[in-house]
Amino acid sequence: MITSLVPNHLTFAVQSAASTGEIGASILPILGWLLVIVFAGGLCIYFIGRWMRRETHDPIGFTLGDLREMLASGDITPVEFQSARDAMIAQVKKQAATTKTKDAKYTPNKRK
Repeated sequence: MITSLVPNHLTFAVQSAASTGEIGASILPILGWLLVIVFAGGLCIYFIGRWMRRETHDPIGFTLGDLREMLASGDITPVEFQSARDAMIAQVKKQAATTKTKDAKYTPNKRK
């Protein structure tokens, strides 16, 4: 063992524990606590991940179904329904076109 890199009090503790057979008794509690800490950390990571992935049931904006319900209940006029429907369809087409251009730009390196 390189004794110049290890502090003297640690070297003495290891030698005295090894000579009396207590090295297992001094390491086991530390390993036990380390196992408890790792297990608790894993549980925290698991539950935080579940919490972050949970679905929210609050949709942002209106869906086409919501607009149809509003039209049926008389909250909006047919003209308002048509303009909102056209705006939604245009937005979806715009997002689809953006996704296609992003996919077209991505070309993985292929080995020949």
